Amino acid sequence: MPPPARPILALTAALWFVIMRVELGRHVSGSPLAVSDAAIIGHGFCYLLGIHLSTPEEYDKIWKKGCDFVPVSDIPEILDKVTEPANHLLTPVCSSAGQTLADIWDLVFGGFNTYVERKRLTRKKALEDFRDSLDRHVASIPEENLCEPALSVVGPALEASKYYFEEPEIREMFAKLVASSMDASKTPAIHPSFPDIIRQMSPLDAQNLTYFKADLPIVEYQIQKSENGYVTLCYNVFLENEAVNDTIDDIEKQSQSISCLARLGLIDVSHGTFLTKEHVYDKFKETSYYKGVLQEIQRQKPSWKLLIENGLASLTPLGECFKQICID
Repeated sequence: MPPPARPILALTAALWFVIMRVELGRHVSGSPLAVSDAAIIGHGFCYLLGIHLSTPEEYDKIWKKGCDFVPVSDIPEILDKVTEPANHLLTPVCSSAGQTLADIWDLVFGGFNTYVERKRLTRKKALEDFRDSLDRHVASIPEENLCEPALSVVGPALEASKYYFEEPEIREMFAKLVASSMDASKTPAIHPSFPDIIRQMSPLDAQNLTYFKADLPIVEYQIQKSENGYVTLCYNVFLENEAVNDTIDDIEKQSQSISCLARLGLIDVSHGTFLTKEHVYDKFKETSYYKGVLQEIQRQKPSWKLLIENGLASLTPLGECFKQICID
């Protein structure tokens, strides 16, 4: 048992026995209190814990009295003898226990405290960057174009932005949207759905949208198992973002991103039409993903074929306005 718990437990045990005997004595005999059993057990329990509540002489005088009963009037003296030595013990113990608790907290949760402090500082820095970016964009608006922002745009934008301060790409889109809502030359292109669109985008989505200055090539990887049957391995393969590798994980992330942009109504994806520029689709056969699948097919299923279905992705009218306001 840890040292801080010993005097507290001993004091609790002794007081409990005394109080119980007081109540029993009142109900049974009216005034005397049978305490011999409680005294012996309580004092013995304290002794086992290494806490001596009184000297042997005081023990004989208070607890035994030469008989089995102690008048109720002696209870205050008993309590004084119990609590006085314990108080001397508890004073340093409480201080020690407090320090021990602090030490344990630092040991167990020190890393957590550091994490919380780091996140607090990071968020503070991100908020300052957001404010600086917003100030910069507003300052670039010609004075004659400054106008009162529409609450239906700036309100949801500021409300949603507080959850995305730590994402630079998303934070920058919110700052540009709020600043554009104060520019009379840009307000006709702003749609109230823009704050919600930004909220549903990932940093990768924002990066990919910057590449849409014209129609861009995309493909599907397909396996032809028979003359009339095939299975699509991956939809919307997109390789314009050179910051992303061509492994299977990255190919799938890009596929999700393009699908998300299409779901948000920012781009159109079509596999019925494609770009006619020469060699524009050749790079899709050079990816690690394509080469790995082709090698596996040739080893496992030589009769199967790995196909590429060409397509293109282009901005929608909504996407053009969104990109003009929040990206460019």
